[in-house]
Amino acid sequence: MKAELEHRPPREELERFIGSVPGATFFHNAAWLDSLEKAFDDFRVLWLTAREAGALVGVMPAVRIARGPFSYLWSLPFGTYGEPLARDDRVREALLAEFLRLARAPGCLEAGAVLFRGGPPARAPRGTGVVMEECRLVSLEKGFDEVWNAQWSSKRRQLARRGLDAGVVVRSLETEEEVRRFHAIYAVESRSWGGVHPYPARLFLELFRRRGGEVIFWGAFLHDDLLGGHIDFYHGEMAQAWQGGMTERAREFETGAILIKSAMEEACLRGCRVFNLGSSGGNRGILFFKESLGGREHRYPVITSRKRWWALARGRSGA
Repeated sequence: MKAELEHRPPREELERFIGSVPGATFFHNAAWLDSLEKAFDDFRVLWLTAREAGALVGVMPAVRIARGPFSYLWSLPFGTYGEPLARDDRVREALLAEFLRLARAPGCLEAGAVLFRGGPPARAPRGTGVVMEECRLVSLEKGFDEVWNAQWSSKRRQLARRGLDAGVVVRSLETEEEVRRFHAIYAVESRSWGGVHPYPARLFLELFRRRGGEVIFWGAFLHDDLLGGHIDFYHGEMAQAWQGGMTERAREFETGAILIKSAMEEACLRGCRVFNLGSSGGNRGILFFKESLGGREHRYPVITSRKRWWALARGRSGA
């Protein structure tokens, strides 16, 4: 068994393997990775694979991001989960070791692997660091009625009911024009969030075109007025909240909670066992909101490396 880089493994073989391994997330799928390549000209998707007797026994996606003559290497960018997939721990370790070997290439300025389900290696190679990140998970194992009645706070339920009684209706967005309307709302709200926000409209549209059955663009309407929207991913046992955006008026009707209610109900219908509300960036208001929906903390490691001279240069520039 040897882990190595394959730029273009056979698509059908890759998808069949990913679909058969517990722990795979939506972010391992072509809908996400192809959308990244289409939306960002400097992104290139790579695959680390492990084979025995020619058959796949492990895979790990990565995105190489060009920066002039240099590059970044992430599995995956934007804090999404690209951990190695395998049924055998030794295969997982071999894939991660090969990823970190590639990260040591002279032209790779920085690299990182987001290990949502696994832990960091027992002995992280020299020059790497581990940062613990958080998200909030809601258990769906007992069905939505239990989530709604026992995990949501009574105040959050009351506010959501008030919005529904006022006439707020949630449905999936049906056209690219509706997606553009939603993105305009998201872009205005997210400018204050920092980091990578706002994502370009092109990424939303690429995901919408590839949505299949695993991506839903939810919209909350009051008559013909789009109050806000939410993008949620559904894969295997986990549903994943990704991005949302609300107008000022949406707050009058508890639109954010109403959208998540629809997303959670859909997840339960699909047999998902957990709803991932995502990371909160340390924002206490966001954490309070997620906890009022039944979110409980899950911590996971991100293993990173950065060229020392590059770290010093960024430190001097304040970047």
